[in-house]
Amino acid sequence: MTARLRRCWLLARREPIGSLGLIVLLFWSVIAIGAIGSGAGWLGVARYDRSTVFQELNPDFVYYRVSLALDGAPSDLPGQELSELLGEPEVYGGFADAADAQDLIQEFVQPLIENETLLPLLTDGRQPWIEIVDGVFRESETGLIRDNNRPLMPAALKPPSWNHWFGTDRVGHDIYAAVADSAWQGWLIGFLAALLGAVGGVIVAALGSLLASTRAGPAARSVIKSLLDGLAALPPLVLLLLVLLGNTVSTWALALPLAAIALPLVWRELHEEDSCIALNRSRSWSVRTLAASLIRVFRDVMILALLFEAALSFLGLGQSPGGWGYLIAVGRGWVLSAPWMTLICGLALTSLLLAVYAFGSGLRNLLTPPATIKQASKSPTDSPELPAARVERTDEFEPV
Repeated sequence: MTARLRRCWLLARREPIGSLGLIVLLFWSVIAIGAIGSGAGWLGVARYDRSTVFQELNPDFVYYRVSLALDGAPSDLPGQELSELLGEPEVYGGFADAADAQDLIQEFVQPLIENETLLPLLTDGRQPWIEIVDGVFRESETGLIRDNNRPLMPAALKPPSWNHWFGTDRVGHDIYAAVADSAWQGWLIGFLAALLGAVGGVIVAALGSLLASTRAGPAARSVIKSLLDGLAALPPLVLLLLVLLGNTVSTWALALPLAAIALPLVWRELHEEDSCIALNRSRSWSVRTLAASLIRVFRDVMILALLFEAALSFLGLGQSPGGWGYLIAVGRGWVLSAPWMTLICGLALTSLLLAVYAFGSGLRNLLTPPATIKQASKSPTDSPELPAARVERTDEFEPV
């Protein structure tokens, strides 16, 4: 055990940047996997989910919008009609719809209606929101700003603090809980795309090597290479949009097109003349050289997958709830008043990208044979110098 720890320490000292990348990558992996589940997740790393924060910190906004909807309604309104009335999205304004808070509001309101506790809270609570006048509900003077775009909510746009580590957004959602909940989407899509792409690329490369020994080998390799070149020329974002055009947005619908990026990369690593395996002079696919090449492809594809998933989420075309790109897009309108909304989500995405690159590069350097690294670092124009021609000088001349 001590020898293994010492070996790990030596490897960490040899690649310190890669070791730091591994720590950051493990951190986000724990956050992504541990936040899965209800509440704070099965590891409790998300602290609490969005619905819990909303129900604890933003009831005033819901009570205010409900009081506006009940203004003028009969006081003996049946529970079924009350549920249908307050189930309409228009009751809570365009702000709640734009902030993706309609589901949270319904999760808060409907149980109160079923338990028959909503009306007592509105009429007999600490601050009465409505009052009964001549058998109808009338809104009380609450002093709130009557503006759909600027509702008064106690937890909205709070800066980072001990209670809310990353602050809150415009509707009072805890940003740390949102970041932890959204980390799973990008992490899973990037990992699946890189894994499927690397495995598929090895299969295609192995098929090309098997066909090379047949009579139609050169033609088959040429066809495979042409198809892969055409795939590499197609922008990944266009490929994603074409796939999503006729399919619902899902993890597989995003991961499979991004995995196609790895196919030409693996082919180049295993078959092109300037690849690491070719430079190793051994045409056999040893485990060490093959692993080093595949780690490079895995690293690049995972980084591209994370970027494109964030780009789609930023455009509103990703999965629901949105990933880190969606959180960045939501916070861009509040850059001056609440810069932490965009800054923290952007730093989270940047740290994950740098961690994948640093760890992948460090692991590849550890697995790549030193001779291959030296040979790959040489310029292609470098060539061994020819020995200088020896010219013998003599003072004797033959008479002409």
